Amino acid sequence: MKITIAMDSFKGSCSSEQACSAIANGIKEVFPDCHIISAPISDGGDGFLDCLYPMLKQQGFIKDSCEVIGPYFNKVKANFLYKDNQAILEMAQCSGITLAPKGQLNGARATTYGLGQLVDHVIKLGCNHIMIGLGGSATNDAGVGFAQALGAKFYDQDGNLLEDILCADQLSSIAAIDSSVLDAKLTKVTIEGTCDVNNPLCGPNGATFIFGPQKGIAADKLATIDHKLKSFAKIINSHYQCDALNVPGAGAAGGMGAALLWFTKGKLSPGIDVVMKLLLLEEHIKDSDLVIVGEGRMDGQSLQGKAPLGVAKLAASLNVPVIALCGSIGPQSQLLYDHHIHAMFSICNGPMSLDYSMEHVKELLQSTTVNIMRLLALKSQ
Repeated sequence: MKITIAMDSFKGSCSSEQACSAIANGIKEVFPDCHIISAPISDGGDGFLDCLYPMLKQQGFIKDSCEVIGPYFNKVKANFLYKDNQAILEMAQCSGITLAPKGQLNGARATTYGLGQLVDHVIKLGCNHIMIGLGGSATNDAGVGFAQALGAKFYDQDGNLLEDILCADQLSSIAAIDSSVLDAKLTKVTIEGTCDVNNPLCGPNGATFIFGPQKGIAADKLATIDHKLKSFAKIINSHYQCDALNVPGAGAAGGMGAALLWFTKGKLSPGIDVVMKLLLLEEHIKDSDLVIVGEGRMDGQSLQGKAPLGVAKLAASLNVPVIALCGSIGPQSQLLYDHHIHAMFSICNGPMSLDYSMEHVKELLQSTTVNIMRLLALKSQ
């Protein structure tokens, strides 16, 4: 028997790699000779590099780090992967919400400058094919800091250079841009951003109104910040003759999706599709007997580009059945049965608090897997 395990993380309690390992241990208890492929996955947010590195290391990728300016102007160490002329970055490493000092979370004052520094660093290493996992960001600046770090200059209405590192709060001060240095630097560089959201940059479904509150932007400031993003977008749309305002995914990572379209002439792709390609997942799944996917919660929202559904779609094209393990099974989860998930199992085996389940998620994953494997073993008796 061959089983491919492609788990996403259980946010705040278990990485995707740890989840895959726990399930593999459960399989081995019942089927010690089973051929197991462990392929931790991510949709591009927090943990993007951690999920990719175990398998990409086998393909020759190297993990390195670079000191950059974090979202709140403190220095942080950002990891990245590279091989030959390819580099894989994770925005959360430079500009992530987990990097905010305690009690200082305010997306209107956070910058993407560090991400621009990291891109500049890997270009100097000779990388001209760069992938960036968007997600988990503390920022809402539409990439203005990112552009500054790569050489863009921004001016106010009087023609004065804005010398400070910029953030969302200061976008309304910008009247013009000189992108000549940035454009020259990126002439022969291709950049792809991965994301799992389709939100536009502005408006009620845009970056600010949908994701701003979780980044510490006060409710009474959302409309003001959204207006600043829209004004900035008009200037950059005109400068590059590229209207990114309503492109699906432009609102990803506080408008970093739009920034990649403008400043790098890049493209946006569903995170799970990119991850599956990098991990050569089709090769692993095509001769598997079963695929196991999952994340912390499975419900109707899992249909919106989430990692487990992406894997399930690939498995269905290869006629391989898929089951899901999760912490909780929520509303409209039955819709997933129409999208190639054949069965779902909650790992909570009795009444328990959220804190308890998060603390014991690895042993719960393993014990649930043992029960599922014992059920499968009946078929061979």
